[in-house]
Amino acid sequence: MRLTEIRTDPRPVAIARVGLGLATVLTSIEAYDILAAISGGKLAMPVLPGVPAPTLPWLTVLIVLTIGAAVAVTIGWYTEQAAIVSVVLGIAILLWDQQTYSSHRLLATLLMAYLVFAKAGTAWSIRPISGRPSVPWWPQLLMMSQLSVLYLFSGLSKINVWFISGVPLSSWVWIELPWQTYAIAAVMTIVVELVIAVALWFPSSRRVAILLGLGLHFSIVVLMDHDTLALLAFAITCVSLYPLFLFRPRLRDVRRGVGSAVTTRATSAE
Repeated sequence: MRLTEIRTDPRPVAIARVGLGLATVLTSIEAYDILAAISGGKLAMPVLPGVPAPTLPWLTVLIVLTIGAAVAVTIGWYTEQAAIVSVVLGIAILLWDQQTYSSHRLLATLLMAYLVFAKAGTAWSIRPISGRPSVPWWPQLLMMSQLSVLYLFSGLSKINVWFISGVPLSSWVWIELPWQTYAIAAVMTIVVELVIAVALWFPSSRRVAILLGLGLHFSIVVLMDHDTLALLAFAITCVSLYPLFLFRPRLRDVRRGVGSAVTTRATSAE
C-alpha cells in the first residue's frame, strides 16, 4: 500500500482547517499592525530590494484579502482556493518586511500549504461533500510531522545554560516567583516539549502528550506578559492538529491492506 493511497476520515482534518483559519486571522491582524507602524514612519527593513513601502490603502486591501481567505478556510467555502490565496498572501507578508517574520506565522503558512491538498472542506464545512467520503492521509502526515519537528527542535534549542538558568522565563512572565522556580520551569518546558514531539506518535502515550500540550500552550498564553495575540494564534495552530494524531489510520491495518484503515474509518487506538 503506497502512502499516497491511504485514505481516512475527513473530520480530524476539518478541525485542523478551522484552527488554521482562525490562527491565520489572528496572525493577519498582527502583521497589519506591524506594517501599519512602518507606513506611519517606523524604520522599514525590506526583505527584497525595490519592494515598495507599505501604505495604508495597500494594507487595507491586504487585510481584507487575508482575513477573507482565512474566514473562507475556516468555514470551508472553496477551501482549496482560499487556502492557496492565504498561502500566497502569507508569503507576501513575510517578504514585505523582515519585521513581519515570526515562527508562528511561518508555521501557519506552511501548514496552510499542506491543507491545500488535504480535501479539508469535505466535512463540517459550508459546502460539504455529500456522503462524507474519505480524504488522502499524506497531507495530514506532513502536517503532523511539521508539528512534531516544531516541538522537537523547540526543546533542543532550549538546552543551553542561559535558558535553563530561568533568566529568560523570569523576564517573559508577568508573575514574580523565586528564581529557583524559573529554573525548574525552564527544565520542565524542555522535557515537556521533547516528550510531546515523540509521544504524539504512539497510541499508548498520545493522550498524555496531548494533555501536556494543552497545559503548555495554556500556560504560555496566560503567563506571558506580551505578544498575547501571537501566542494565542500559535496555541490554536498547534492544538487544532492534535486530532490528526488521535484519529490517524491504524498502520498495522494499512500494511495488511485492510479496508477500514484506507477508506473512511479513523480510530483512536492502533
